[in-house]
Amino acid sequence: MMQVRSRTILLGVVLSSLVVVTLAGCRPFKFPLRRRHHDQQVRLNDAPATLPGKYSQRVSQFVFVSDFELKTDQPLFKELTDLRERVVRELGLPNPTALIHVYLFEERDRYQRYMHVRYPELPERRAFFVAQPRNSGNGDDLIVYTFLGDHLRQDLRHELTHALLHSVLKDVPLWLDEGLAEYYELPTESRGVNRIHLASYQKEGLRPNLARLELLSQVQQMNQAEYREAWAWVHLIMHGRPESRQALVSYLKQLRFNATPGAIQPRLQACYDDLEAALLAHLGTLR
Repeated sequence: MMQVRSRTILLGVVLSSLVVVTLAGCRPFKFPLRRRHHDQQVRLNDAPATLPGKYSQRVSQFVFVSDFELKTDQPLFKELTDLRERVVRELGLPNPTALIHVYLFEERDRYQRYMHVRYPELPERRAFFVAQPRNSGNGDDLIVYTFLGDHLRQDLRHELTHALLHSVLKDVPLWLDEGLAEYYELPTESRGVNRIHLASYQKEGLRPNLARLELLSQVQQMNQAEYREAWAWVHLIMHGRPESRQALVSYLKQLRFNATPGAIQPRLQACYDDLEAALLAHLGTLR
């Protein structure tokens, strides 16, 4: 069965300039986008739904495939290499070796057209991770699809976190998969603090229910509230008591060999007198 993980935020605006600005606004990275003369511009709606394939360049575990040449000395690629090392180190994962292919479209329209034709059942998202079973039956092809947009840095970090987890684990519970991706999509200096999620909690409040989250199994079941709560639990696990992170590392170790190791909630409850109260108190310190 094909596994899909995706962004849940509304699609961003495609860049029309040469500069893609980073989320933190500190280190822009540039791609040489080619401008077309008006009379020579291709009508995207009439273009075939095909993958980029002119250039293929490997950076660490990632193979970037595009129709324009990438300069792999850009800060973004160093950051993604560091992301890989950080995820492995902090989560106690084995060194991943499976290649992850990133198909980077130049235009959003062409990306959307391909995704609509290739995966018509999927909703519109800025980026997708797909674990596609190989015809040989030996493992999965790990694929990320996205386009040059103003959220590229964030989206790549999110989807590649999914891909890294699935490259070494039998499976990952949906809430945890998305919570970790929400956590690692943020630059390292943010310490995983999502200010948008925190602002939503200040406005709407939070009624944490990890048991309910652990029952979710389909991406369609996760709305913004579920993504926010998944991020909140992961942040508590990573920055709360050391025992909670160790519980996560132990849980992920089981997932390397067993796709159904049971719920993580009892393990976390052993780390706190009142798990839900601990989460609310933790979020309060972040504000």
